[in-house]
Amino acid sequence: MMALMNTKPALGTFRSSLRRPGRTSARVALLFIGVALSLSALAQQPPRVGQGSLLVATEEIGDPSWAQTVVLVLQHGQNGTWGVAINRPTEVEPQELVPDLAELAELDLRVFRGGPVQPTQLLYLVRNPPTDVMRNAPRILENVYASGDLSALPRIVEAGGVDALRLFAGYVEWAPGQLDRELAEKRWTVTPGSADRIFAPDPALLWLRLRNAGDELLVDETTPRDAWDRESSNDGAARTFDYAATARRAD
Repeated sequence: MMALMNTKPALGTFRSSLRRPGRTSARVALLFIGVALSLSALAQQPPRVGQGSLLVATEEIGDPSWAQTVVLVLQHGQNGTWGVAINRPTEVEPQELVPDLAELAELDLRVFRGGPVQPTQLLYLVRNPPTDVMRNAPRILENVYASGDLSALPRIVEAGGVDALRLFAGYVEWAPGQLDRELAEKRWTVTPGSADRIFAPDPALLWLRLRNAGDELLVDETTPRDAWDRESSNDGAARTFDYAATARRAD
């Protein structure tokens, strides 16, 4: 029969083993501290730009035509970035840009100034659309889709009403690397988009709510509209853009 081996550690080994847990605990504590500091640093980094992000213009924007603008990013990648400004309502009716839409009497909406690129082209965002209608449309955020297919508007209006729909004339476009440079120059801050922000009942107040590096301020929705007017020195130019005149010139 094999003799049992003496597994009793020597006194020096035993003392050494007693010291190890203390050292290990210290290492673990330092590891946790390092992880906590890393997570804190990550939390302080600005959100990355991607589909569904909101770009909030800062005072460093430089160009007055972009002052106090909030842009929803629809696509961002190596080929550039494009999106729509979601807080520039106008008094223009969609029928002024697309006469065929006059047949859709339920489309009682005003067009937003989406951006300077193709300013007479209509595209829209819709919230919770019928799945069979928007099957081929890109999903921008949860329950928010984008499309330029105007033939789908009757079904969309019938299913969700105009409260679930935003129409935009034109869009915003950045060349590859251009937006990254503007972000480095602190012309924009980045904050996550959401359906509630995109379809805010008073979009003219959205910039005020998001202006502090993407942190939403507590602004009462009953705040008078002229509060936004007082903040903007370029409000008239932004809200009275004559799309009808632009359409006539394009013709």
